[in-house]
Amino acid sequence: MSQASEHRPTVAIINLNAIQHNVREMKRHLEPDQALYAVVKANGYGHGAVAVAKAALAAGAQGLAVATVDEGIELRQAGLLAQPILILGLVDPRAIAELVYYRLTVIVSDLIWFQEAWAQLVSNHQESLLDDAKLKVHLALDTGMGRIGLRTVEEVQAFAEGIQAFPWVNWEGVDTHFSTAGGGDPAYVETQWAKWQELLTAVPDSVTVRHYANSAMGVWFKRQPVSSIERFGISMYGMHPKDERSSLPIDLQPALQLISEIVYVKQVEKGSKISYGATYEAQEEEWVATIPIGYADGWFRHYKDIPVLVEGHACPVLGVINMDQLMIRLPHQVPVGTTVTLIGQDHHLENHAADLARLVGTISYEIFCGLSDRIPRIYLQDEEGED
Repeated sequence: MSQASEHRPTVAIINLNAIQHNVREMKRHLEPDQALYAVVKANGYGHGAVAVAKAALAAGAQGLAVATVDEGIELRQAGLLAQPILILGLVDPRAIAELVYYRLTVIVSDLIWFQEAWAQLVSNHQESLLDDAKLKVHLALDTGMGRIGLRTVEEVQAFAEGIQAFPWVNWEGVDTHFSTAGGGDPAYVETQWAKWQELLTAVPDSVTVRHYANSAMGVWFKRQPVSSIERFGISMYGMHPKDERSSLPIDLQPALQLISEIVYVKQVEKGSKISYGATYEAQEEEWVATIPIGYADGWFRHYKDIPVLVEGHACPVLGVINMDQLMIRLPHQVPVGTTVTLIGQDHHLENHAADLARLVGTISYEIFCGLSDRIPRIYLQDEEGED
C-alpha cells in the first residue's frame, strides 16, 4: 500500500453529506422491512471505507458489506463494533478465527468449507472462540451470474441437511446477484428471478434473510417478496447504476471530486515534442502546463482522451500520461497553482465520472476504485449532515 502524498496538490475531496443524502434517498425507496447495507468494499469504491461507513450508518444504514476479511477487520478496528458486516466474497476457511473474533458474517458455497474451518480451529486449539457466539453464514445461490453459489435444488437440499452437522454455525441467510440489472438484457433478470424462486423452495423457513438487491435491482426491479437487504453500492456514491445521466426514481448526488494544481507552465514553439515517445507535436506556439498526477495515482494511460478542466476550459492531455505527471494544453497563460479539475465541476463544465467512463470504455466503478492510496482523501461534512 502506497502512502498518501500530503506534500503535493493532488487530492480527492469526498462530500460525506452527499453520501448521507444518497442513503436517505434509497431508504425512502425501500419497504419498511428492508435493511440497507452500505457496500464499502475496495476502500469504499475509492472514497474511503471507514469515513463512508460511519457517514452511511449515521444516515440510517443498518449494516455494512465488504469483499474481504481484511476489509471487515479494518471497520471493526475503526470502532464500528455493533453493526453487522457481511463479506460478499468467498473466504479462505483458515480465516475462521478472525471471522469469529471480529463477528463477521461470511458467504459460503459448499459444506467442505465448514469441515476445513473446524479443522483449522482444532489444530490451533481455538475451539473456545465459539463458546459465546455462532458463526453467521449466508449461502450463495447462483441464479445465472456464474460466479459463486449452488445451482440446483438438489445441491441446496444437500446443504440444508449437511449443515446440521455443524452446530456452531448460524445459517442466517441466502443471497444471489443479478448480472444484467445494471446493464445487459433485462429479460435475463426474469430468468434469474425464476431460478431464485426455484432454489428458495429448498431453503428452510428458519433461514429468514434472503437478499438479492444491489443498487440496480433496488432501483428498477422491485419484486415480491422484497430483498431482505438492499446492498447499496455504486449509487451510494452518487452514480447511476448504468453510468447514465438520465433521471432515476431517487435523487443522487456525486460524492467525489478529484482535483490538482498546475505546477509548471511554459510556452513552446511550433514543432515541440511533448511526453514519452514524442507522440505529441505542437502545431503552433502553445501554452503547456504540467499536472502532478499519473498512472501510479490511478489516472491511467488510457485516460489520455479525458480533458481536464481549468478555469472553465476543457484542456486536452498532450502525449502519454506519465507515472506521476501529465501535460495539458492551455488556452492561454495561467499562473502556477491554478486549480485543475479531473473529476467534478468547474464553472459551467463538468467532468462527470459516468461521462468519463464512457469516453474511455470503462465504468465509473473502475475509475473510482483505481484511485490509489497515494491520493489523500479530504472529507467535507456539515455538522448535522442533513440534506
